[in-house]
Amino acid sequence: MNAWKVFLFNLLRRLIGTETVEVRLKPREKFQGPIKILGISGSPRGAKSSSHKMLETLLAHARSFGAETKVIMLCEKKMKPCEGCVSDSDRECEFPCIHCDDDTNEILQAMIDADAFVFATPVHWSSPSAAIKILIDKMTAIEENRYEITFKNGKEPLFGNPCVLLASQEGDGANMALGWMAGQLRAMGVWALPWGQVFKPNLLNRKLVRIGLRVINQRKFEWVDNTMRADGRNLVLISRMLKESGYQWDDFKYLEPNC
Repeated sequence: MNAWKVFLFNLLRRLIGTETVEVRLKPREKFQGPIKILGISGSPRGAKSSSHKMLETLLAHARSFGAETKVIMLCEKKMKPCEGCVSDSDRECEFPCIHCDDDTNEILQAMIDADAFVFATPVHWSSPSAAIKILIDKMTAIEENRYEITFKNGKEPLFGNPCVLLASQEGDGANMALGWMAGQLRAMGVWALPWGQVFKPNLLNRKLVRIGLRVINQRKFEWVDNTMRADGRNLVLISRMLKESGYQWDDFKYLEPNC
């Protein structure tokens, strides 16, 4: 939707009243079909990385509860760094993104189509990978144009979608990396589930280490696998519950667009 249509929408709401002019969503139908979960693998090492293996494990649990899953490996995609159009006085942040000659819009459209997300990243200096950081920057194109996308698609993009955040770590800093991701995604309306920030020391991926821990009856780290199993289940069931109830996170009777 063009900027003038959004301006006219806001003007009518102020002149006529907020309960008279509403966003025309597609007619609500009873939800049918699988929950679509998009997995984002942010490791530069791809499928052989520890974080990607965590992602595949969680998505397998989600599929056992009926989810339809898709994985995007950022190391196989081309994404230019965000140019910060949202703060450029000479142009506006748009969707589709101005970077139409790379894979940015393909990835962003997959996010719009998904019901829930799983982000997986290694920990690089207490931060997520560079690819994850670029993606979150580029997601601004959705967040800044969410009302236009809502008018077009009949449903909110990102807003209210649950997610799980996964990290593999060689040293410290996983909580800082996951906490940063959770904060930025929450600002876009995406929320991490309870127990939805899971990190796994890379040492636990070594078979001999796991065998040794069992031999000495050290079960401390089994919470990682147990939590990912619960997250796969909860991601599906909570997404389905929200869709079947028709719950709207953004009630246009109370929240003004573009405020």
